[in-house]
Amino acid sequence: MEIRKIQKTGGSTLVVSLPKAWCQNFDLKVGSKVMLNYNEKGGIMMEPFDRGQSSSGATVDIKKNSDMENELRMLISKYIQGVKRINIRSEDKKAMDDVIRRFLEYTIGFEIVDEKGNEAVLEDLISLPMLTFDKGMKRMVTLVRSIVTESISDEKIPIEYVLQKENEVDKFNIYIQRLFSQTLKDYSVLQLNKISSSQALSYLLVSRILERIADHGVRIYTLLGDKKLKNDEIREYLKASIDIMGRSMEYFFNKDVHNSNLEISKKEYFKNEREMINRSLRENSEGILLAEILEDAERIALYSTDICELVMDYFE
Repeated sequence: MEIRKIQKTGGSTLVVSLPKAWCQNFDLKVGSKVMLNYNEKGGIMMEPFDRGQSSSGATVDIKKNSDMENELRMLISKYIQGVKRINIRSEDKKAMDDVIRRFLEYTIGFEIVDEKGNEAVLEDLISLPMLTFDKGMKRMVTLVRSIVTESISDEKIPIEYVLQKENEVDKFNIYIQRLFSQTLKDYSVLQLNKISSSQALSYLLVSRILERIADHGVRIYTLLGDKKLKNDEIREYLKASIDIMGRSMEYFFNKDVHNSNLEISKKEYFKNEREMINRSLRENSEGILLAEILEDAERIALYSTDICELVMDYFE
């Protein structure tokens, strides 16, 4: 750590000199530009302007016969890191097109802005204030609630539509990861979202929980297939799970610590109720199938109480 005095220049301007070694390391001279970012505790983070600009772009080379899953993960990692412009090159145009198509399906804001032969340029066209943590999370909640509700609906929509909703949940989860990554580099992102850094972390954790709840909803849908859920006890149990998820998210958005604490106490109810229903399934011809559905419903309820615990941990 280095301590320096604030000095006055020009009659009223306050200045602090920069360490010589630091300036030499980044080749900073008189007239060079630096970027200043403020954190919530009043600190300032400074970095060379050109370095910050260059970090907003990346180049990815997709090699012929490479693993497409690996290439996709590489692109998504760049997205989460906050890269705003990605140049993609490949010897195999079809492989490049396939990876780009899947990348666009998993991300929000990126579009192809230039394409020539075996090269393409993808750019982030969304501005931060347009899709905040709050807006992204509320969209996730709507999608997740729909997926779980559809899983036991007597008039089911085609599985393709359910999977499409699940993909949307994944997309928003990845977007919230990207937004959180940006808060670590730029305090203004927190200011735009009107939250603290710890609250930004809570959004990240809740988005992952919602993604898991969506997975359980899809699993219930898949287990039932075209069958109707005729077991009234399990149907009511799952509806109660959906309700506690809705209340938990309401408490999260309202930063309601008191009611979150009360909701957590219902964990034991869901555990005990599941055990009781399981005992009644022993003589049922579809007992194994129904027990699996019941387990997914319990996971949804317990994940929801986890959200309430996060409210207490990050908002009190």
